[in-house]
Amino acid sequence: MMASQHHEASRFFLEREQHLARMVRRRVPGYGDKVALEDRADGPWTHITWKEMEQTADALARSLLACGIGPGDRVGIFSQNRSAWTLADLAILSIRGITVPIYASNSTDEAAYIVNDAGIHCLFVNDQEQYDKALAMAARGAPLKRVVVFSPGVCLSPDIESHSFEEFLDLGKEKPELQRALRRHLSEAKGSDLYTIIYTSGTTGSPKGSMHTHESMLTGLYSTGHPSPMSEKDVSLSFLPLSHVFERSWTWFVLCRGARNVYCHDPNDVQEFLSEIRPHFMVSAPRVWEKIHSTAMEKLHRASPVRQALFRWALGIGGRRNHLKNSGRSVGMALRINYVLAGFLGLGRLRTVTGGRARFIHVGGAPLNPEIADFFISAGIPMGLGYGLTEVFPLCVRSMEDMALETSGTSIPLMELRTGAHGEIQAKGPCVMQGYWNRPEETARAFTEDGWFKTGDVGRITPEGHVCVTDRLKELIITSGGKSIAPQTIESALKEDVYVEQAVAVGDGKPYVSALVIPAFPILESLAEVMEISWDDRESLVTHPEIVSFYKYRIDQYTQRLGRVKKIKRFTLLPTEFTQRAGELTPTMKVKRRVINERYAQVIEKMYA
Repeated sequence: MMASQHHEASRFFLEREQHLARMVRRRVPGYGDKVALEDRADGPWTHITWKEMEQTADALARSLLACGIGPGDRVGIFSQNRSAWTLADLAILSIRGITVPIYASNSTDEAAYIVNDAGIHCLFVNDQEQYDKALAMAARGAPLKRVVVFSPGVCLSPDIESHSFEEFLDLGKEKPELQRALRRHLSEAKGSDLYTIIYTSGTTGSPKGSMHTHESMLTGLYSTGHPSPMSEKDVSLSFLPLSHVFERSWTWFVLCRGARNVYCHDPNDVQEFLSEIRPHFMVSAPRVWEKIHSTAMEKLHRASPVRQALFRWALGIGGRRNHLKNSGRSVGMALRINYVLAGFLGLGRLRTVTGGRARFIHVGGAPLNPEIADFFISAGIPMGLGYGLTEVFPLCVRSMEDMALETSGTSIPLMELRTGAHGEIQAKGPCVMQGYWNRPEETARAFTEDGWFKTGDVGRITPEGHVCVTDRLKELIITSGGKSIAPQTIESALKEDVYVEQAVAVGDGKPYVSALVIPAFPILESLAEVMEISWDDRESLVTHPEIVSFYKYRIDQYTQRLGRVKKIKRFTLLPTEFTQRAGELTPTMKVKRRVINERYAQVIEKMYA
């Protein structure tokens, strides 16, 4: 299909669907008793059919109306991934309310900032931990008036109007006037309605609430869908936080296609979920694949020369076969036979990492090394890096046929991209947010005089229209010699090493680049035992001369392909991980560079003494 045809098809999709709540309901008669949502957040598996999804969302919507909540009101969801998250979301949208997601891992102060800024009166929470944080927020003067708890067994307090999920469902029961009001709201719903306020992660300052309409989200749904082969027979795994624009948008797309969405409530259990449900599709962050790749490479390094040669032969066969297949070209008989053999020489084992039947995996949130993407594609796990921001989602979607691995694909239908000053990528079109909630001045600063949104990302657009993002404009390291260096490129190279858990490149205003490195302590401690190194605590371990020499060798190896100015001249191993609790990471696990630079200022200065 030509680009102009995709633009027309996208406009037709928007006119037909108009509103997410109506989009889901349009599909209920066709899918009926088919399972739509699954989770085991409270222990045993729960399965919710399309009919049950509509019935439960309607009951929740009536209860919200019974509490005086209606069009334009902001309702928060402060919870881990689970079916009830999507049910609450659908209910809020059904009364033309505005859903405000809050990361389940947020501290009381972080959550309170959003509750206060958005003016949230009603909050859905998952368990005792989030409920207690909601109580603390209310006690400090937050506008909360009502809390609804998804998980059973939570001890509710009389200090705030509180309901279990089941109790809340009954509030709007047997009240015909509420059902009539719900139907009226659904009939009046339109694409220009505000759909959500999603707060930015706050890497460079206080979080800001990005306002998106239903038209904005539906534009992204079509753009995700037109290259995707997903059907109602497929299964998708939801394990990135639903509070993130990526996972929540993908969930609506899964429902748009009638597929089954399975929720992983704890990201630490993702490998168990992958093995059990064997998803066809999922969205993920690069770090998942960096870890799997580094573990595979470490095992390969320890294998015999014969096994190494056989695996590399198998990977080469897989690369040729899968690149032909993904680009729609025919695969010869000899290559097909060799590919079967390659499966027995390591590729089959790699494919079991995702359950063995992955059809496509979207990756986003940070850059993915093209070599790592090619590694998994060659193994038979199709994946592609997309591009988007909280304020504009998505901008680019890679398809299986698009094998320009170093890019994020081309811009989606109805969206325009260009590069501005300093190579900043700028965007225009329906996926762009309406602005920042209650921040008119910051909204104005986010756009150019001629109405293009300034992404803050540095990159380039190829003559074919492919977008390559290199780094964040505000995060560029400018050395004392005037060289502009993208720290993420360096950090990605370091984190390919199985012995590195976290890494931050530093050197702004300095003569060269250095790094703060957090070792992967479980594997490092095992290595220390093998090397017969004695240590009392992590501090003594990371300062041991043999360990420092070991990391010096590995850092040099993993950064050897980088240009001279990007090479790590000095580094410091740190004994403690960067965490969200300590204020060093955002809820999406992105580094708060300003905090790191301030907190470790003395450590950094020693590397330049």
